[in-house]
Amino acid sequence: MTSLERLNVRLAGKSVDKIPNMNIFMAIVAREAGVSYSGYVRDYRKLVEGNLICAEKYGLDSVSAISDPMREAAAFGSDVVFPENGVPYAAIPLISGNVDLSTLKRFDPLDSPRTLDRVKACELLRQKTGNEYPVIGWIEGCLAEAADLRGVNDLMVDLAGEEEYLPELFAIIFEQQKRFAKAQIDAGADFIGVGNAVASLVGPVLYEKYCLAWDRAIVNYIHGQGARVKLHICGNITSILELLIQVKPDILDIDWMVDFGHAVRLFNGTGISVSGNFNPAGAVLRGTVEETEADVRRCIEAGNETTLIAAGCEIPAAAPDRNLLAMDKLLYQ
Repeated sequence: MTSLERLNVRLAGKSVDKIPNMNIFMAIVAREAGVSYSGYVRDYRKLVEGNLICAEKYGLDSVSAISDPMREAAAFGSDVVFPENGVPYAAIPLISGNVDLSTLKRFDPLDSPRTLDRVKACELLRQKTGNEYPVIGWIEGCLAEAADLRGVNDLMVDLAGEEEYLPELFAIIFEQQKRFAKAQIDAGADFIGVGNAVASLVGPVLYEKYCLAWDRAIVNYIHGQGARVKLHICGNITSILELLIQVKPDILDIDWMVDFGHAVRLFNGTGISVSGNFNPAGAVLRGTVEETEADVRRCIEAGNETTLIAAGCEIPAAAPDRNLLAMDKLLYQ
C-alpha cells in the first residue's frame, strides 16, 4: 500500500496496514537536505530533496511544501527578513500605523518569487513521487495572514475593537488564498494545508464573527478545485472545536494541549479526520524510546478508524532518530 493509498483509505474509515504518519517536519527537512533553514525556505529544490529523504528515512506518509508563514506576505509587499537558521519574518508589518489597504499588492502566485517557489515545490514533489505520496501544498489562513500583515498584537486589538477595515482585509486575503491554492493544485498538490495558528488566540465569539465564514469558504473553494484540506491551528483550540465542524476540512490537526479523546469523539461521523496529538517538545524530543511509545500509544488508543497520528505541531530538529523511528514502527497494524 502506497502512502497516498494509505491516507485515502484511512480517511474513508477502512482498514489500512499502517496508521498514516502525518508528522510535520521543517527544520529536520533542512538538516537532511544539508542546508540552513534559510536555504530550505528559499530553494524549492532543497525543500523537495529533504522531503524525499525524510519520507523514506522516518516513514512519513506525505510530502509537503510547508516552510514558513511569509510566502503570501512577501507577495503582498512585505519586506521579509531571512535569518540563516530561523523562520522568516517581517521586521515591520506591511499594515502599520493608520490602516491603508492600498499598500497591499494584488499578486499572481506565478509572478511573485516566494509564492512561485512553493508552486514549483508542489510540481517537483509530484514529479519525483508519482502517485506514491500525497503532496501537501500550503496557504495561510485568513486570521494568520492578517496577523502576518498587521502584526499579531495590533490585529488582536483591532479584532476586539471591531475595526471597520477588517472585512475588506479578509476579502482581499481570501481572493489571494484562492489564487495561491489553485496554483498549487494545478501543480500537483492533493491537499492544501491551511495554516491558521492565530485562530487559537481568539475565543469562539471572535472566531465566529471574523474567521468561520472565511475558513469555510476557502475549504469549499479547494474542494471545488478537486483537492482536499488539512487545517492546522496549533495551540489550544478547545473553545472553537465545535465551530470547526462547520468548516469541514478533511483533516484537522489537534495540538497536544487539547484533549485528544474529546476531539475524536466530537468529530466522529462528521467526515473530518483528526490528526494528533502528542507533544512535539515532550517525550519525542527529550524522553526515552519507551516514553515516546507511551505517548504515541495514548493517541492510538484514543483514536478511531479515521484518526491520523502526528505531533501537535512541528517536530524539532533535535528529536533523536531513535524516538522518531520507534514512533513510526508503532503505527503498523
